[in-house]
Amino acid sequence: MTSVNPSLHQTRVLVHNLFLGMQDKGGDDLYNHLLRVEKGVAHLGEDYRHVALLHDAVEDTEITFEDLRTCGYSEEIVTAVDLLTHRKKEMPYADYIDRICASENHIAICVKISDQRDNNDPKRMLPLNPYMTQALMKRYAGVLPKLLEAETCASKKQSPKHEVKS
Repeated sequence: MTSVNPSLHQTRVLVHNLFLGMQDKGGDDLYNHLLRVEKGVAHLGEDYRHVALLHDAVEDTEITFEDLRTCGYSEEIVTAVDLLTHRKKEMPYADYIDRICASENHIAICVKISDQRDNNDPKRMLPLNPYMTQALMKRYAGVLPKLLEAETCASKKQSPKHEVKS
């Protein structure tokens, strides 16, 4: 049975409601971060956009993976969101990034690249105190090159899957 995902509009409404009133460390609405991450993968297709919008949902709100399935999201989307959910009590950030890279899940890797690019945007760092900025820069150091290398490997492996079938 093929799963039909909710529309992108429905996903935006869902995450807007989930993140209502939540702000990032700089005081901006977290929803704006999700929209920027979505924009970074928009050229890759609708599944990537859904995952970008949902990538922090299970980690930062009360929604569960089962809730996502109940909403009608495909297993491919739920799997990518699962990979992007950092279980802070279970693994350090570096191990979390290694898990995403090792997964060879093109959607998860591309969304994490977009997420990293937004997290590293100097405009987002401006409102932070110097200690917070330094801590985040240390945390994110070396992550983007690792993700870009993983994306190259994952895209090579996914290519045959997306060939046009006659």
